[in-house]
Amino acid sequence: TEEGQKRAKQMLESFGIEGLVVIGGDGSLKGGLDLAQKGITVMGLPGTIDNDLGYTDYTIGFDTSVNTVLSAISNIRDTSSSHERTTVIEVMGRHCGDIALYAGLTGGAETILIPEVDVDINAICRKMIQGRNRGKLHNIIVKAEGIDMSTQELAETLKERTGMETKIVVLGYIQRGGSPTARDRMLASRMAYKAVELLEEGSESRAIGINGSEIVHYELGDALKMKRDYDKQVMELADILSI
Repeated sequence: TEEGQKRAKQMLESFGIEGLVVIGGDGSLKGGLDLAQKGITVMGLPGTIDNDLGYTDYTIGFDTSVNTVLSAISNIRDTSSSHERTTVIEVMGRHCGDIALYAGLTGGAETILIPEVDVDINAICRKMIQGRNRGKLHNIIVKAEGIDMSTQELAETLKERTGMETKIVVLGYIQRGGSPTARDRMLASRMAYKAVELLEEGSESRAIGINGSEIVHYELGDALKMKRDYDKQVMELADILSI
């Protein structure tokens, strides 16, 4: 709120704080932008498991979340195979499908459903039936929470059309916790170091990210306007490997 923003500015000024590092997702960084427009120097670090900020290749927490989901997929696969069933695993990510895409690819999922691509229920059923005809005992379907079809509706439709027993696993908030991976620790450390460097240099408010292996930074308002698209090559690779 406007009142909250004014109070935050007053508190920072009262304690002589000249620079603020905001670590969070889209909402947190927009709050940081509001403060920046009121004269506070803000450095924005992308801390969100969703990986949904367009100005950076990866966000802090994304790799940890993907590895958590990957571990769950590996555990679920054992039961899915032994009971010869299809399992739909719902993962987080809001309107960004990166968690589903990266975990699904590395976890060997037969089908990956993300919000950026329309669901083709016929194609999913064909792949399941063709796999069964080749002797495949089970299917793992990784579904991002943001797609239009509910997980319950998807499971019921697949069971009805293929005759294959279909179960649901919603991973929920276990994806948001746990011990950070080495990659996330390194990313967070490098971004934090850049934030301090920029503050010491007297820089204006910036958003800090990573492009390839390079730590980059942009004007905070411009960074939040950048749009993100999913990696089509990763999706194509996942489709190839699932055959």
